[in-house]
Amino acid sequence: MTAETAATTGTKPDGTKPDDTKPDGTKPDDTKPDDTKPLRRNRDFTLLWGGQAVSELGTAVSLLAFPLLVLSLHGSAVQAGALGTLQAVIRVGFMLPAGVVADRVNRKRVMQVCDAGRAVLFTVLVAAILLGHAPLAVIFVVAGAAAVLDVLFGAAEMSVISQLVPEPQLADAFAKNEARSYGASLAGPPLGGFLYGLGRAVPFLFDALSYLLSFLAVSLIRKPAHPKRAGSAATSLRHDTLEGLRHVLASPYLRSVILVAAPVNFALTGAQFSAVLILADAGHSPRALGLAQGCTAIGGLLGALCAARLQRLLPFHRLLLTALGVLLALLVASTALNGGLLMVAPLAAGLFLAPAVNSLLFGRLAATTPARIQGRVISVVALAATGAASLAPVVVGALVEQRGGTAAMTTAVAAAALSLAAAGLGRAALREDLEDQEDLEDRQDQEAQGPEEARDLTAGTPPGTSRSG
Repeated sequence: MTAETAATTGTKPDGTKPDDTKPDGTKPDDTKPDDTKPLRRNRDFTLLWGGQAVSELGTAVSLLAFPLLVLSLHGSAVQAGALGTLQAVIRVGFMLPAGVVADRVNRKRVMQVCDAGRAVLFTVLVAAILLGHAPLAVIFVVAGAAAVLDVLFGAAEMSVISQLVPEPQLADAFAKNEARSYGASLAGPPLGGFLYGLGRAVPFLFDALSYLLSFLAVSLIRKPAHPKRAGSAATSLRHDTLEGLRHVLASPYLRSVILVAAPVNFALTGAQFSAVLILADAGHSPRALGLAQGCTAIGGLLGALCAARLQRLLPFHRLLLTALGVLLALLVASTALNGGLLMVAPLAAGLFLAPAVNSLLFGRLAATTPARIQGRVISVVALAATGAASLAPVVVGALVEQRGGTAAMTTAVAAAALSLAAAGLGRAALREDLEDQEDLEDRQDQEAQGPEEARDLTAGTPPGTSRSG
């Protein structure tokens, strides 16, 4: 179509009218987030964030209530511990398959199904408790199935953020998610204890209602939640999983993120767990231990609230090195204060810096990863970080028992030093401009899929991310 024809007919060069809709029912610009308004006025992100704030609070409530329920009904501490282990293993084991699902299926639909499924599961558990028939098998099935749905929802939510939030605001969005998680972990346990005191079924009823509210919030999101995939051929779960792994291994930036994120998450989790064991061995009261844990959570929450301001003060790589260097020094200080309650103060200060680092890493990851494989890529990176953090309690617990608290804290210090070294050695990859990283990933996709499918890659680009050339 010529320019004159377009001018006289009122059509665009691609043959659509200004009010035409695309085949998926959206208007031509509906998929691009508006980067001219602040994040707090982003309707879709606010809905997702608010729904998840309630949902995560419900999860924190039931996380405390589950072992209490097992202990009160069946009187077995071993079974209560086994339930927690089951949930942790499921959350790690299903992370990669969840990333594949997030890239194959409409992400909004995935979140809706997960919320509805968890609401049903906890309603069934509430009914079983009220009827006086809640066998251990029912409790384990509900907890295990809910953990699977937790992982699926998390992969879809992490992947959809770049479709709701413009690229310049991604780090801020992930920082707000960090604040949400720290807030839930801070408020959830005391609320769970209070609700359990009202009745065994009450915490689980609260959790079921939280999933219903999250379902409603997700349902009100307007933006399309799944970009067009390049190519239409059906692929296996193994193929899609390996594609995500290959993408991560081929990217210098993503490899550097894993080498930084895994040890620093081990260090933070290990130091916090070590501190609890050390203070308990030193004879401090349970109330003092609870206060110590609360202080560290408050440090993380305050850090998440200040993350955006910290990110504006320093360039990406300089902030990363500064935060990791300060964290290392604080862990050394905490080790020197071994056994006293004051050892918690450096840990809380260290957690103040963690949200700024995490939101920077994952915000930039979301901005530079093609949306069609974002679920898998984020799942691979999250698995590395979460897996390392999951190992920390076992490792430092054994060290505290066999070698003492100083050995456990020294291990956390060594992990933090490893993370700082990885950030320093990988500074070239971590300082890559976004456009250079996008060009690299475009070339990788073209090589993997051929020229015909490569022409469709821009359909899988996170909204708000520009393409050069």
